[in-house]
Amino acid sequence: MPKYTVTGTYAENYELTIEAPDEDTAVQIFYQQGGGDPIDGYGWDNIEVDANDDETDDAVYTAEDYDETAGKILW
Repeated sequence: MPKYTVTGTYAENYELTIEAPDEDTAVQIFYQQGGGDPIDGYGWDNIEVDANDDETDDAVYTAEDYDETAGKILW
């Protein structure tokens, strides 16, 4: 499964390596699991996604961490 490096700003800068089937799911996992206390998608800025082909980078989260019923961010 592809890995994506997602970065975003919410009072501080966060960067996580996430294994997910696509960019949108990676961003949603980042939003749901990545830190801060997101409320209805407000507060995040500068969301960027890059494919991560570095086999030495371990994914912090995977698609199993995605909760389809949890809040989602529009990016």
